[in-house]
Amino acid sequence: MKSNGQRRSVEVFDTPSGLGGSHTVEVVEDLRNNKVKVRVWYGRATAAGWEAWKDWDGYRFETDRANLTNKRSMPLFK
Repeated sequence: MKSNGQRRSVEVFDTPSGLGGSHTVEVVEDLRNNKVKVRVWYGRATAAGWEAWKDWDGYRFETDRANLTNKRSMPLFK
C-alpha cells in the first residue's frame, strides 16, 4: 500500500495517566528542565490508517521526561 506521504508508524512511550492507568504518548516538543509536551494516541491501527477514539486521542499535556517508559514504534496502519 502506498503511503502518500502519511506516517506509517510513530515512536511512542507509556506515561501514567493520573487515573490509575497509563497513556500511550508521542513526544511532540522538548521543553526546559527535562519536561516534554506529549500527544496521546488513543485508538487503533486499521488497513485504512489510524482510527481515533475521540475521548483521549490527540489530547496534549506536559510531563517530565522521566515519566516516559516502554519506548517503541507503534504502527498506524494494520
